[in-house]
Amino acid sequence: MSISNDNPIPELLEFIDAWVADLTPDHRMNSSVIPDFIPAPLRLVYEFTGNYPVPNDQQWRAPNWQCGLFGPQDQLLPIDQLDQNGSRFRFIDENQGVWSCETECDADDPPVFCDSTAYDHGEPEGTMRIVCSSLSHFLTTFCLQEVFFGTHNLFFIDSDVASPQQLVTSDVAPLWVDGRYVWAQPTHSFYTCERGILIMDIGGSFWLAYNDRRFAEFINSSNDVRRIH
Repeated sequence: MSISNDNPIPELLEFIDAWVADLTPDHRMNSSVIPDFIPAPLRLVYEFTGNYPVPNDQQWRAPNWQCGLFGPQDQLLPIDQLDQNGSRFRFIDENQGVWSCETECDADDPPVFCDSTAYDHGEPEGTMRIVCSSLSHFLTTFCLQEVFFGTHNLFFIDSDVASPQQLVTSDVAPLWVDGRYVWAQPTHSFYTCERGILIMDIGGSFWLAYNDRRFAEFINSSNDVRRIH
């Protein structure tokens, strides 16, 4: 499948439902517990996956600091930790607290603001700029990244690779290309192979992941592939 730019969230969730084998209807959140100010794209993500792998109100807090489905790298905040400030609210934190993301309350598909580029622009720490004009686009990139890093078998490609097709011995299909994240330009592209391998290209650095070890047979052994976990 390929996720379209036009209303991508339903297709994103369809992919995640197939990729995360132990995601079940029990992990969904009742819409009544999600604050009314949360825009529809983010609301759909919470509704579909908010209680995975543990209930939302047990995520990202002492003593275990258990992350949700979208937390292996950066962190989608539990709904009770959403920090509303005027017309906007904070919903994502970088894994070391270097930057955070905000979006607008009560909007259909609002822009995403982030302070990741404040230093580059010579601005005070915490200065927010629009990094993506569409929350649904931003969430698609973010959610795919987090699901990728949470995959059972994760690898970084140390070889000099020009295209995702060089990583595998079977055909590659685009899943989500030129996704925007926190750098105000396209940085992330995702590809699939044999319905069981996921390839991520972040600015020319390639990563590879799969859940089922049987898909290892499709990995091109001529590359320098380093296991992360």
